[in-house]
Amino acid sequence: MAADGTPEPAAQRCGAAVARLRTLRKLSRAQLLARLYDEIDPADHTYERISLTWLARLENGRIVKLARPTVEALCRALRCTPRERAWLLLHADRNVLASAGDEPTEADELLTYVIDQLHREARESLAALLGPRRACALSELELLELTATALEIAIAQRREEQAALRRKNGNDTIRASAQQI
Repeated sequence: MAADGTPEPAAQRCGAAVARLRTLRKLSRAQLLARLYDEIDPADHTYERISLTWLARLENGRIVKLARPTVEALCRALRCTPRERAWLLLHADRNVLASAGDEPTEADELLTYVIDQLHREARESLAALLGPRRACALSELELLELTATALEIAIAQRREEQAALRRKNGNDTIRASAQQI
């Protein structure tokens, strides 16, 4: 949340994503709200805050902050596919690998690190491979293949960097030995 109480950009993006998915599902806000009530434990403190007004504020980008369990409940209420869930969590600025109450596993940490590296090192390659197509228009296999290709490019770049470093360090070792003679 911003210091002045304005909504976080992630909450705004999340609200727009919820509105889009709700519209695609041809659900009214009241229908989504009924589903959402089924997904949240009445003992949860957020249960009392959720209303048609709250949902309208969320969709219009006026919710200041959104807790992860609420985003997860929205995913279930919208009956999101795994891809839609990942998309909604991304727009809400949440890690798709984490769960609301679970501790991250070693595999979660490994995948998060690899995804971060891939994003930093192969983002441009991936964008070039994707071209004008939209990711949501690709099949699961195409998504995996594009990502694997981008990962192969990142691995090749890393191998080149390591080989150059070995060559440099090897030359430095030769120079150091020559200077000692």
